[in-house]
Amino acid sequence: MDWLADQAVRNPAALAVRFGTSRWCYADLDAAATEMAACLVAAGVVNGSHVAVLLPNCPEFVVLVHAVMRLAAVLVPLNTRLTKVELQWQIEYADVALLVCNAATADLAKALDCPRLELPGTIATAPALRVKARCAAQFLMFTSGTSGRPKAVQLTSSNLLAGAQASAQRLGVMPNDCWLLCMPLYHVGGLAAALRSCIYGTAIELQAGFDASLVTAAIAAGHITIISLVPTMLQRLLAAGAEASSSLRCVLLGGAAAPAELVLRALALGWPIFPTYGMTETAAQAVTATPAGALAKPASVGRPLAGISVEVVGSRGQQLAPGEVGEICVAGPTVMNAYYKDVLATNAALRGGALFTGDLGYLDDAGDLFVLQRRVDLIVSGGENVYPAEVEAVLLAHPAVAECCVVGLPDADWGQRVGAAVVAKAELKLEVGDLQRACRMKLAGYKVPRSWQVMDSLPRNSAGKVQRAELRAAFGVAELLDGKAGSEQQ
Repeated sequence: MDWLADQAVRNPAALAVRFGTSRWCYADLDAAATEMAACLVAAGVVNGSHVAVLLPNCPEFVVLVHAVMRLAAVLVPLNTRLTKVELQWQIEYADVALLVCNAATADLAKALDCPRLELPGTIATAPALRVKARCAAQFLMFTSGTSGRPKAVQLTSSNLLAGAQASAQRLGVMPNDCWLLCMPLYHVGGLAAALRSCIYGTAIELQAGFDASLVTAAIAAGHITIISLVPTMLQRLLAAGAEASSSLRCVLLGGAAAPAELVLRALALGWPIFPTYGMTETAAQAVTATPAGALAKPASVGRPLAGISVEVVGSRGQQLAPGEVGEICVAGPTVMNAYYKDVLATNAALRGGALFTGDLGYLDDAGDLFVLQRRVDLIVSGGENVYPAEVEAVLLAHPAVAECCVVGLPDADWGQRVGAAVVAKAELKLEVGDLQRACRMKLAGYKVPRSWQVMDSLPRNSAGKVQRAELRAAFGVAELLDGKAGSEQQ
């Protein structure tokens, strides 16, 4: 599928990408992708090569996405906020043949053991590696889980196309649409929006990252019609006094649970809020409420998109009645085909044609979905996923730590923050400052615990499992599931 080439034929002069004062029409973007593809071939990339992208939001990232697709290679977006240790593991696990960087990420890329191509340029530091492993997909995107390492989700072009078609039916598509992208392109939400706009033949305005003043100015300019935000971003825009322009017709709000109060406040101020639920495994958006639906049920994310089905099941896999809390299952053409090189995780997640998300929620009588807790113990801080097991592994490597447990704590700004409870080894003293420094050396900043509890022991049940609800209580957090009866799964 070469969506860019198609648009270059149909709408060559139409605006494709705006970045600051620079603009690319579809013909320009297509020519740039052709040139980039030639650079990749010269660097040794062939059909099926895994090409990692270590770039901030920039037009070259968009160009590279299309160039990799054009070569039938596999795109592996990497989070630029990760540390050298985290990135090296992902590069090796994903069998990356070539790493693409630019001046902004060159120093980090040089510290990694992988052939690289620095943009702009046509010469790689070494020929792309030849590896036997191949991904039966177009995209390999790392997500988070609770097993101690991120999982690599295999997504196909068909997954992204199905998502674009389903989203269009719910959000609509207008000829003058311009999607403001301030979310990272290395996240599925940003990548999906960029590809959807190309499929539709509409434009994106790309920003280097989220800056409340820049987003406010772009919206006020009157040409932005759609924007993707996580709740933290929306909170900051409202706090900065940003106003929704008359041209803005959709605010796709996802990435983390949005407080009902935030949804209602934004709607009252004229922001067209579309709360959404999705994940990397579903190629982003899977369930979305309209502004009218959000006004009536601000705690709900609405109903599944066209072609996607959602069920809530009990511990034995049985379908639950409306109002009963259970695990959310998603099925449809946007669902991933597998986790790369992880048969056990794939078999656990994909059963009977459905994705068992691990998220807790319920459906009401009208079929609207209410998400109560994301992936049980996964922490979503400012739209970034933090998996406790990875943070715990770093803490346990400290010579004075006997045991520990990491939990998510409510945070007014970030949605959640990371909290860590630690137990010292006998006759040793724990210094929180030492633990923080150890975490900063090996973990991205958003993963470093911001709240700490030094305990004599961790609360455990009769089976020896840590009681996370009791642990959160030690931080002064009560366990509530939106008024519904439910218990944390261990």
